Amino acid sequence: QQHRQITSANAMTDDSGKVYLLVFVSFESPVNSEKAVNDLIGKEYIGKTLYVGRALKKSERVAELTRRFEQLKMDLINRYQGVNL
Repeated sequence: QQHRQITSANAMTDDSGKVYLLVFVSFESPVNSEKAVNDLIGKEYIGKTLYVGRALKKSERVAELTRRFEQLKMDLINRYQGVNL
């Protein structure tokens, strides 16, 4: 499918110029961006399942990882609550 009004697209490369399967795409409008994410997430491309999501600022990424870690920690605590080890 086509997602119009892309303002930029950058592929990551290594020192030899080989392209990684990592691409950053900017859209003109948030609506187009959201539509692209919804349409492409989980799709396959050259035998790989795509991960598509909004790029996060470092502070947002750190906050999300911290939230996930705390949730995993609480799940483990709750799993063994009242169990005699």
